[in-house]
Amino acid sequence: MGTHATRLDRVLIAARRPGAEVEALEVAAIRRERGDALREESELSYLRRVLHGRIDIIDAELRRRAAGSAEPLVQSLAAILADDPPANARSPRHMDIGLLPDPDPGEYRSQMEERIDAAGPAIVLDLSDARLAEARLTLKAYEREVSEYRRIAQAVIDRFAAELARRYREGQATVDDLLNEEQKME
Repeated sequence: MGTHATRLDRVLIAARRPGAEVEALEVAAIRRERGDALREESELSYLRRVLHGRIDIIDAELRRRAAGSAEPLVQSLAAILADDPPANARSPRHMDIGLLPDPDPGEYRSQMEERIDAAGPAIVLDLSDARLAEARLTLKAYEREVSEYRRIAQAVIDRFAAELARRYREGQATVDDLLNEEQKME
């Protein structure tokens, strides 16, 4: 990343923190680090959707060309980009629509968006089959990278949520503490 610790760097550091260190953190620090992980997971989810969309468009264009179809790709975009309904019920963690990607993206997201644009231009019609296949492979590699970071962020979220739950359960943290923290922030 850069010369300073980005939010993703902090999430990756939190993922490697020993359990004893997490247990020694103040409740406010746990909430702050969990919040960083939630924001990063949201941005990583957004990047995955962008990557999947680009890969789906490339796949559709390659199929269209292989079939010799004269139908313009733009006619099929809505169907290409539509998601099928999930086969299984989703975890409540994945249903939070309040955590949309920050309009001022983090450093990793900004860098990845530049890499995505360079690897798989949005205008696929002007590219050769070979260039489309190359772009697809590059985008798939980016998707694996983003997915791994997202998996780590989710593990950090779960870990800090479990520690907060333990503290509430054992009486080491109270709702009053949370309310007092929020009032100090206002």
